[in-house]
Amino acid sequence: MRRDEARYVPALSTAQRELIRRSREALVEGGLLAEPPGRAGVPQHIERSWRRCVSEDVPVAPDLIAYREPDDVQPLLRRAAEPVLGRLADSFADVPVAMVLSDATGRIVMRHVAVRRQRDIMDRASAAEGFDYSEPSIGTNGIGTVLVERRPVLVRGPEHYNTRLEGLTCAGTPIFAPGTGRMVGSFSLACSMRDVHPLMTVMAGDIGRQIEARMLEEAGARHRDLVRAYLSADRAGGAALVVDEDTVLANRLGLVHTGPELHPLLWRFLSEHGPRQARRMRVPLADGPHDALVEPIDDGGRGAYSVRLLPGRRPDAPVAERASGGVVPVASRAPLHFLDDVDRELEAVVRHRELVAVTGPGGSGKLRAALRTLHRMGAPDPLIVEPHLEPDWFGAARAATAAGRGLVVRRVHAAPAPSVAQVQALAAAGAPLALTADLAAADEAVVAMVRQVATTVRLPALAQCREHLPALVRALLAELPTPASATRFSSPTWERFTAWHWPGNVAELRTTVVALARRAGGGVVEPDDLPEELRAAPRRPLGLMESAEREAVAEALRAAGGNRSRAAQALGIGRNTLYRKMREFGIG
Repeated sequence: MRRDEARYVPALSTAQRELIRRSREALVEGGLLAEPPGRAGVPQHIERSWRRCVSEDVPVAPDLIAYREPDDVQPLLRRAAEPVLGRLADSFADVPVAMVLSDATGRIVMRHVAVRRQRDIMDRASAAEGFDYSEPSIGTNGIGTVLVERRPVLVRGPEHYNTRLEGLTCAGTPIFAPGTGRMVGSFSLACSMRDVHPLMTVMAGDIGRQIEARMLEEAGARHRDLVRAYLSADRAGGAALVVDEDTVLANRLGLVHTGPELHPLLWRFLSEHGPRQARRMRVPLADGPHDALVEPIDDGGRGAYSVRLLPGRRPDAPVAERASGGVVPVASRAPLHFLDDVDRELEAVVRHRELVAVTGPGGSGKLRAALRTLHRMGAPDPLIVEPHLEPDWFGAARAATAAGRGLVVRRVHAAPAPSVAQVQALAAAGAPLALTADLAAADEAVVAMVRQVATTVRLPALAQCREHLPALVRALLAELPTPASATRFSSPTWERFTAWHWPGNVAELRTTVVALARRAGGGVVEPDDLPEELRAAPRRPLGLMESAEREAVAEALRAAGGNRSRAAQALGIGRNTLYRKMREFGIG
């Protein structure tokens, strides 16, 4: 803690508690502009937290606190903390204080409290394993605020934003992983206002450092296991990598496939799809997908893999294009799409000169794929029309196809949509013709029309093919002038990129990369440079249930046209719960 906070003690008088409560209520009720910063009469970190909570509409008394079944998302943190807390359990046996461990998201993963009176207080506040104590969930507290401030924090009674926590005092400290310096969680001591001790902040900090020391000891043994696995893979010949949650080891041949994006990309894939025994797999690397022999490393079940690359990979090289209209033709030798399966389908359309409907979610690159396909068919400058925006579109389209120019009929899912007869009349001229549509947003008549007249090729959402992010980003940077084209992204930034679900798909990626590169001007983009939603992107893969829940929330918002009240009603949850889910799943 800073020197000017050394005299900041836990105890509060009745008058002080009432003054703090009134200051908090005034800020909540009056809004951020009611008083200038520094007038709340509380420590700066408490006022900053209050203001963050007000700006994010965090409820002062939420109906419920988000809960997820505790799982071992931070096994190293838990293993390091267990012996430390176990050793202290006897010392705290008769003390009404709770020892609380959280992960980096603010979810409580371990709690120890021996005195029943204090345990009941914690239970009433839902301060137990599995509950979300991040600031966006429950406001200012000794867990979530520690994670935001990244330093020790003391929160006393009414300094808590949530009225349910006013009877508690909590001293918390962040926990950082050894070597990487990455914040992996927090440790805190919590007690009732009447049981505070002037040394609780010092004690919390000391316990946090003990946990970090245990992590360092275990990391040393773990890294020795990784080195042994690496030496074994290297002796087998060829390019070899060894990867766990925090580390990548590569031999000389493997280095050519590395970059700052490698670890977040490869580890995310292996943590979701890693095999139980040696198996041939296609794995994402910095320079594109490769075939590899992937084998789990016996390290006590903590998760690590040996990856030996196999010869004979077909390079994946997406090419982005740009012009005044957004797209220009590409050389005929360039792939029609960066995904092999989609590329083969479009090549078949070209080979048989079929009318194609390129379908997929908004922003997935349908127009770009359609234009590439028509160009390959010999139509370098097709006309693009949008029937729902252009009342006289059919006359212009018929003139273009009659002249053999080629045509893209765009967004046919929007009303009014073209009829079967109109599309067939355009196709009869023999000029290359493509439709684009988001069939998920189309009514049954449009779906029937598209299926009746065209060969459909569906483009996936970007979240379904994150392994291609590095190649796509490189292609987007290559479009830009210097110095923006030389911009690089740090490994922590790539963690956010691979964790984000990209609801706007390739179009969102393009906008994001171009803006970041222009601002960076050839420098390195760090996480603090990212838009807020990417900075807050969850850094662990969602489980199957969470993925289904996120998709249900996103679908309800789409169906409600973005109206959050109607979406919450359709889901059968309150608006505050919906806001928490949106923050948790990174849905803007």
